[in-house]
Amino acid sequence: MKITKNIYNGDCYYGLVVETYNKFHPQGNINDAAFYKLLIDEVAGAVLEIMCGSGRVLIPLLRQNIDIDGLDCSNEMLASCREQALAEGLSCNLYEQYAHEMELPRKYKTIIFSYSSFALIIDRNQAFETLRKIYNHLEDGGQLILDMAIAWLVTEKKDDGIWKLSRKGMLSDNRFVHISRVAEYNRLEQLEYSQIKYEVYQDGKLIDTLLDEIQCRYYGKYELQLLLEKAGFCGVRTYGDFQDKEADNGNEIVTFRCFKKTNT
Repeated sequence: MKITKNIYNGDCYYGLVVETYNKFHPQGNINDAAFYKLLIDEVAGAVLEIMCGSGRVLIPLLRQNIDIDGLDCSNEMLASCREQALAEGLSCNLYEQYAHEMELPRKYKTIIFSYSSFALIIDRNQAFETLRKIYNHLEDGGQLILDMAIAWLVTEKKDDGIWKLSRKGMLSDNRFVHISRVAEYNRLEQLEYSQIKYEVYQDGKLIDTLLDEIQCRYYGKYELQLLLEKAGFCGVRTYGDFQDKEADNGNEIVTFRCFKKTNT
């Protein structure tokens, strides 16, 4: 059987990947949207979610009458988001753009980068350009909310290069999907290289196989704080695991919150 292979870093959310993402990452599966809502309420105004995908975070916020737009580079993920929103009588502006090339018609009070999506931008120049674009798309006093995981804090070197089951379950039309993943880490460069294999079965027979390759670049707490400050942000604060408390050792996800300076 021919194996379909995606080679785009962070740009592989099409077809089977979209379908499985919607199944295994449903709205509300993480408490991040509720946490973002608390921070959004403190800085009233329009919201943008970058790399919004199919709306795992965006749609729950949209349900609460938040004026929110979404941006993603995958037209299929955006189509899925639009379809799910329309099914509930909801609508918003969705833009198909890369984050580092972002050019939108309005500014926002809050911009969100959820669940380590920023790590998908492995080119450091593009990462900084993304922060610069975000700064320019914020109103004075607006906030950036950006999540970052530190992958090697929750993995061990002995796990490098070992294929492991990631997800499995039933899809539509009586299809069963088995997803496995292998990762290797360059801890000096703070890079994670992963291969993700999707195997689809129907009536016990393998009918489709997809192999994705993806890289992520992770940042330490103070490294990312300095990068944010270099981009012009101020008042940087961290939160741990989507709770209203300072990030601490052992947290798997660190949320960075910072602000665009107010001109006086």
